[in-house]
Amino acid sequence: MVSHVDVFDQRDTEDSTPSGGPPVPWSGPGRLVRHRLSAAAADKAFALAKSCAAAYGSAHDEGFLADAPVLAHDLPSSVRRAANAARLDDRKHAFILSGNTIEPWLEPTPAFWHEADTEASGPYGFLLVLYAALLGDPIGWGTQQDGRVVTDVLPARGLEHSLVSASSERELGWHTEDAFSESRADHVGLFCLRDRGDIPTTLSCADPASLPRDIVRVLAQKRFVIHPDPSHSAAVGTGPDRERVALLSGPGEAPVLRIDRDFTVADEDDPEAVRAMEALIAQLDANMYEVVLGAGDVCFIDNRNVVHGRRPFRAGFDGKDRWLKRVNVVTDLRRTRDGRPSSSSRVVG
Repeated sequence: MVSHVDVFDQRDTEDSTPSGGPPVPWSGPGRLVRHRLSAAAADKAFALAKSCAAAYGSAHDEGFLADAPVLAHDLPSSVRRAANAARLDDRKHAFILSGNTIEPWLEPTPAFWHEADTEASGPYGFLLVLYAALLGDPIGWGTQQDGRVVTDVLPARGLEHSLVSASSERELGWHTEDAFSESRADHVGLFCLRDRGDIPTTLSCADPASLPRDIVRVLAQKRFVIHPDPSHSAAVGTGPDRERVALLSGPGEAPVLRIDRDFTVADEDDPEAVRAMEALIAQLDANMYEVVLGAGDVCFIDNRNVVHGRRPFRAGFDGKDRWLKRVNVVTDLRRTRDGRPSSSSRVVG
């Protein structure tokens, strides 16, 4: 486990006043940037989300998704400054916006994801998309949750010991979100609507400088296979002919990481690759640390810099369980064009 986490903490004063300052130097294994909204800023952001909900009806609406980058200019300027600084920070692990409005009459946590896209919880999906638009463009997956762009993370009865985010009693293994695909997100946005028992999200990073050079060399070569996790439908394909990929790329001072603890394999007849993957897994296990998201926290995990997971917990299935809204964000929408049926669609596959 890492010994400490560096947190760059910004706090709203007045909306017209720049908050925080230049990012502090990265000096440890954990790098979190947290911006705390004032009550006035939170009210303004939520009012914008509610007006979007009234105008567009659904956060999956193609018109809204196209307009979101323009509408996001009406978010508080302090939030936009903080998001822009985080967007340019290639060493951050996560950008957290705390203090968002959660109305006291929030509906009970649904029993399953397909019951979650309701009018009452709609404004939160809109707000998550508006924040996401400050970092890039939201996308969804046709093979996941019926192609919704804003998806839901909540425990489901019968999936307690599964390998997907609907699990509870089994730890959700660390992973790069959708590591199997070239269309994977650059950021994964999580909006905590309801927390229960301080259930930690786990984060970890790679440090190539502390690995042997021969290990890093192999990890940078296309000698590994990453299979889709079961949250995607069988249409994605999981056969042995999947293209081999590298697990590390980019500059050593800002490495790009791509791996899934449970679904990445190296050929048994390639002992170099097996040894390199084992070394990377050991480092990621050792660098793991915890972040607790409370109700009203929006967290954008940098899917290029870190892997993430979740500690196990006991679900109550009583309407009070942990509930997150989730969105995938890409900084270059054109990169996903091969997988989308049209330029206006935001759904891959």
